[in-house]
Amino acid sequence: MRRRSTWLLMVMACTGSVGTPAFAQSTHDELLRPYVPAVSMETDRRITPEDWARRNGSDKSNTAERYGATGLVRCGGAVGTAQLTLRNDIITTAAHVLIGTNGARTSCTFQSAGKGAPVAIDPNSIKAGSQSPLSDLATRDWAVARLMRPIRNATPYGLARAGGNPGGVFMYAGGNKRADRMGAEQCRARGTLATSPEGVREFAIDCNAAPGSSGAALTRGHKVVGIYVGYRSTDPARAQAFSATHYNFAITVEGPFRRAVLAAAAR
Repeated sequence: MRRRSTWLLMVMACTGSVGTPAFAQSTHDELLRPYVPAVSMETDRRITPEDWARRNGSDKSNTAERYGATGLVRCGGAVGTAQLTLRNDIITTAAHVLIGTNGARTSCTFQSAGKGAPVAIDPNSIKAGSQSPLSDLATRDWAVARLMRPIRNATPYGLARAGGNPGGVFMYAGGNKRADRMGAEQCRARGTLATSPEGVREFAIDCNAAPGSSGAALTRGHKVVGIYVGYRSTDPARAQAFSATHYNFAITVEGPFRRAVLAAAAR
């Protein structure tokens, strides 16, 4: 089992409501044990999908169908999150979940949180914003891929309207105390940090995340607003309140990312 022992450091100037300091950036694409809470907000609101269903009055079958669109991607020792989007055989995730420092990962699978056997990801189908996402702009850290067979009994996510203000979002992702454990949380997008020349926006979020969370969708009304790709913090190992020096961030499904999803779904 591989352990990621070094951080990717990038100095970036951020704009928007969270200020303009420089940060250390890291992305969570490895299965890390022991669990490293990076980065956690001061209050960790994540609960299990089963507890979320009970709180919201959903029965077990409805929960499996609705949240079975989200699942874990495993590529050897690397673990991330992905979700069925528009179709039962199309997933969206972060590019660094499928593409490492040495290129595309091999033998990747997707397993629905609604249970069932892992399904192979077609490596020839992967469309990504970058072939070196860990050293490229965060707004290019997206990927779309096709499964070798569709996932049954799960409702794929739709796409939120392009250009909208993310606002309140729901995040369902791995990384809940360990990389392969799912957690559900209601949280908020707190400000746009940057917009790429291609039209993809990067925004800060106060959602909790950890190794295993990368690629998870931020949703509203079962529609994908964006995907979680990383964090910036001056002290990532310590849980603390959301601030200009401690936050997670996501990117919107717009520009080339949105076009890739629509093209994959149309095939």
